[in-house]
Amino acid sequence: MTITLLDLYNMTASQEWVMYDNDAVSTDEMEISLVVAINKAIIDILASYDFPFRERTHLILTIPNVDTYLLPNGLIKQDSNGDYCVRYNSQLLAYSKDFLTVNTSKGLPEKFGIKNDKIILSPVPLERGLMAIDYSTLAIGENSAGEEIFALKNADDKLYSPPYLEELMKEAVITRTVLNTLAAEKDENYSAYKKQADKAYKLLIKYSKGVWSNKKIKI
Repeated sequence: MTITLLDLYNMTASQEWVMYDNDAVSTDEMEISLVVAINKAIIDILASYDFPFRERTHLILTIPNVDTYLLPNGLIKQDSNGDYCVRYNSQLLAYSKDFLTVNTSKGLPEKFGIKNDKIILSPVPLERGLMAIDYSTLAIGENSAGEEIFALKNADDKLYSPPYLEELMKEAVITRTVLNTLAAEKDENYSAYKKQADKAYKLLIKYSKGVWSNKKIKI
């Protein structure tokens, strides 16, 4: 089972006090304002906590005499020592803040720098190698072609979520979306949905943690 934008749209529209039709069957039948509210709710939730299911490893096969490569679409993770999780042939690379734009030394890479959306290795690799970057993805789902997406726009766009968290994720997104569509905090229905949204969010966090996790909730 997967969570699609169409699922979230119709389930949200079915909630009390939500003034949208709940029988959409295609992208064209969905109100843009509710789609925007759903995406805002998703971003609010996913940006508030380091969900383990958003962690990825980006692999790059390096080319001899080429030192610059595109970064993955996300935030590079750090280990318990504060070191960035970037490895070359399984060896951890050191991060350099003061990275030179002119990189002439060649050999086995020992450090890396970041420039815009690219990672730069030093020394420049002389041979092919495998670079692994552990990161937390900024993508929230995928489209029908299996491509990463950063907002749900089409009815069949899918939201990332492990199967065991799907019901909790849907409840968290739906209640927060309803909260986002209410006019103001003084709305008579706001406090009731605020309680529902807070409870749904806390349950999602609770069951998304690993057994030994001690991560803190940021909102």
